[in-house]
Amino acid sequence: MEMVFCDQDEKNRAHISKWLRLSIRMYGSFEKSLDELRSFFREVKIKDGFAEGKDLVVSIMSAMGEE
Repeated sequence: MEMVFCDQDEKNRAHISKWLRLSIRMYGSFEKSLDELRSFFREVKIKDGFAEGKDLVVSIMSAMGEE
């Protein structure tokens, strides 16, 4: 299960279950969080395509910090 939780106040994390807190990712900017969401959904789309036996063309633009 994936969940998007947007909050500027870190104190609210105390009200989230401990097991879920371990998976929370904090980003320094809204743009970085959007980049990560785009990456996640791109990855899901690729995995679903392979699972369905589709022919896919995947271009890797950056890997391990290099373009």
